[in-house]
Amino acid sequence: MSRAAVLRAELDAARDDFLAALERLGPDAATRPVLEDWNVRDVVWHVGFWADHGAQALELALDGRGAAFDYDTDRTDAMNAAETIRGRAMDLPAALDRERAAHARLGAAIARLDDRLLDRRLGNGDTVQEVLRYDGPDHYIEHAGHLRATR
Repeated sequence: MSRAAVLRAELDAARDDFLAALERLGPDAATRPVLEDWNVRDVVWHVGFWADHGAQALELALDGRGAAFDYDTDRTDAMNAAETIRGRAMDLPAALDRERAAHARLGAAIARLDDRLLDRRLGNGDTVQEVLRYDGPDHYIEHAGHLRATR
């Protein structure tokens, strides 16, 4: 199995676990507090944003424009704050739709990857694989844990 295929399988498994943790909370959980000032809807919106962010990075790399990916971890908190505000205008079904579309976009980008591209450095210095991991499976795993810890 190719490295890209393994990463895709890890992404799908992590997302399945995230959705199972979400389902366990029940249909009325949208505004239940999860993490600091984030509720369930906010976490779903957030995970969708970062999956889409990872898809953008992969698409740039696939199109030979990986140098244009200039994500800086110093901007993470500001990006999260802005996205939280945007997401709060949505309900949980809309957040789930966004997450579903972002996961599909990320999966489609992974399906186009050649394993050699995984080691290519992007404009921010990270490899394609590093971005894929932190915006994809690792992020789903992190927030599935937060959802499971929610009472």
